[in-house]
Amino acid sequence: MVEPDQMPKPRCTSCGSADILRDAYACWDVDTQQWVLHSCYDAFRCEICDVQSNHVDFLI
Repeated sequence: MVEPDQMPKPRCTSCGSADILRDAYACWDVDTQQWVLHSCYDAFRCEICDVQSNHVDFLI
């Protein structure tokens, strides 16, 4: 089994930070009474350097 610290994480292509945000669309599920992820948009934004991109690197 792979340890969590050995699993790849999304990283900013500009500064290498793992503090990445991604916009998403959620729908209210009446049966479960909670928000359910419907879809994610393509764009990413780094919280550290504020670079926006449609690509991130996945590194350990």
